[in-house]
Amino acid sequence: MARRPEVVTQPDVVKGDGRGAKWRGSLDADIIIANAPDPVFVSDLEGKILQANDAVSQLLGFRQDEVLEQSLSRFISPEETREFTAALREVVERGVTRNARLNPRSASGEVIPTTLNASALRDPDGKVIGAIGILRDMRAYEQVVRDLEQSKTELQEKILDLEKFEEVVVGRELKMIALEKELESLRKKSKG
Repeated sequence: MARRPEVVTQPDVVKGDGRGAKWRGSLDADIIIANAPDPVFVSDLEGKILQANDAVSQLLGFRQDEVLEQSLSRFISPEETREFTAALREVVERGVTRNARLNPRSASGEVIPTTLNASALRDPDGKVIGAIGILRDMRAYEQVVRDLEQSKTELQEKILDLEKFEEVVVGRELKMIALEKELESLRKKSKG
């Protein structure tokens, strides 16, 4: 078994501004999760939500106390609960899962398309005890896809209209050429 790298929780110096600034203390996981811009939650291996940031509440429209200690099955369909359980197994086996589709139902009843990226949550001994999930709201993306599909449909209809128009115009031109030849033929017969 590969040795896990030691995690340093209280760095003496954090460099980054090039001016030698020192920072003492630790980054508490609660602070990181709370300040993440995306909806982030922590669940146990059964799918019970142990922690969730404000972005989760904003996405779903539920207060924190309505989200915490709840099973994810409260927010997703039975089929998606099975998929989430499968994703949790993948997290346990591989340490990570990416882009699992979830469609949680908001407080207003809206089904919200999301993708889930999840990582294993490990205890100090390295045993997987849960998952850290990051949700990505896919409503804007799906709207763009719908708009593109609509544009594609409209463009295909215009192409068909142009093809019909071309067929009519070409057919008309061919008829005109045939009529001109017939007219020429009649002129030659009348002269001769």
